Amino acid sequence: MSQLGGIMAELENWTCEYGGLLMGAPDSAISLVQVDGLLTLPEVRTSDLVLVQRDGLWAGDDYLNGRAVTLTVEVYGRDQTEFATALAGLQAAFRAGRAELPLRFRFPGLAGGRTAWVRVRPRKRSAPLDLNFAYGVCNVAIELYATDPKIYADSSRAVPVTTSLTPPTDPVSRFTVVGSVPAKPVIDIPYATNPRITDDVTDAFFALTYSGRVRIDSAKQTVIGSMNEDISSLVVEGSTWPEYEYGEHHLRLTADDTAVVTAEVSWVEAWT
Repeated sequence: MSQLGGIMAELENWTCEYGGLLMGAPDSAISLVQVDGLLTLPEVRTSDLVLVQRDGLWAGDDYLNGRAVTLTVEVYGRDQTEFATALAGLQAAFRAGRAELPLRFRFPGLAGGRTAWVRVRPRKRSAPLDLNFAYGVCNVAIELYATDPKIYADSSRAVPVTTSLTPPTDPVSRFTVVGSVPAKPVIDIPYATNPRITDDVTDAFFALTYSGRVRIDSAKQTVIGSMNEDISSLVVEGSTWPEYEYGEHHLRLTADDTAVVTAEVSWVEAWT
């Protein structure tokens, strides 16, 4: 399921899509020449403070500003009609004043080689009227801006984690986070008594003193119970909100139930 509100078609390699306009496909009149800004780290906004009568700075937190992305495309038509139609479609898609829309793309090696997106809006579009234009060829540079600098995978990932009835041989779910941004998952447990989920790689755990259905939202730092009530006050002392850095993780689930319990851990990969 796409994170954009519905099932989206998977893109082919070396293509991108914006506002319904597909660029880079073999049969497309619009070819990709260059994409700049997706691998670039957005500008960092620091909160360092100058120390009075001392060397150096007081180290504050760093945050990212928005992301600038520049697309350079070649518009080509086999005749003037095809050329004019392709150019008009490009102008319509990248018109000024529209709300931010997802620029979806799939470039091997970027975002784990899968379809990903960043939400952008046009800020500038430039193209020359030269001799090539007269022959039905035009290179257009399009400057885009994203107020959210993160790049997101087009679809979420889900990992099941199951308890064992024969401890201490608890089954471990192994997975690898490929996003550069630490994953803050949603964990759904259909029913459990005093569930505890542990990352054996870091030894960090998250546990509850509760019996029933549970949804743990790490990004919002909330726990919702069977009656849709907030049960965050029942989090066991010493728990750490689940957060999985880039790399391999081993999750283990335990509970006080006499039946097997299976939780689903889901998240969306993200990059900066």
